[in-house]
Amino acid sequence: MSDDKPDVRIHIDQKPLHSPNPTTGVGLYELGRVPEGQVLYKGGEGNQEDRLVRIDSPKIDLTQDQHFHRGEAPEKHYVIIVNTDPVVVDHDVLTFDELVKIAFPVPPTGQDPEFTVSFEHAKSVPHHGDLPPNGTVTVRKHGTIFDVDHTNRS
Repeated sequence: MSDDKPDVRIHIDQKPLHSPNPTTGVGLYELGRVPEGQVLYKGGEGNQEDRLVRIDSPKIDLTQDQHFHRGEAPEKHYVIIVNTDPVVVDHDVLTFDELVKIAFPVPPTGQDPEFTVSFEHAKSVPHHGDLPPNGTVTVRKHGTIFDVDHTNRS
């Protein structure tokens, strides 16, 4: 048996496309060429409402001829990049500690780990720089970039 993912036909904005199944949120957003400020919604069936497809979804099971459409991002939806991975958060002011927990859900081992957080393309002023411990930064709707590194105190 092959490890290749079978392709399935889906529709994004009524355009037929082929995607590996399963796929990821990033894969669907790239396939649908979703522009900044927009998100993907999975079409609901019957009386169900359309559901937001998160860009940071690690696995999305698709069905043949499933429909998706692009639309405006909900008010409480911010896509940030943490250590090169897209992450969705539901508020725009992030703390140093929140960013460390996003980057390292399992704390690194070692004696007295210290962290540095740098950012680019923030909404707050300055728009880039280093975030001090106990500091906050206001993110843009899409595209604020964070690098979170850890070191062990010697």
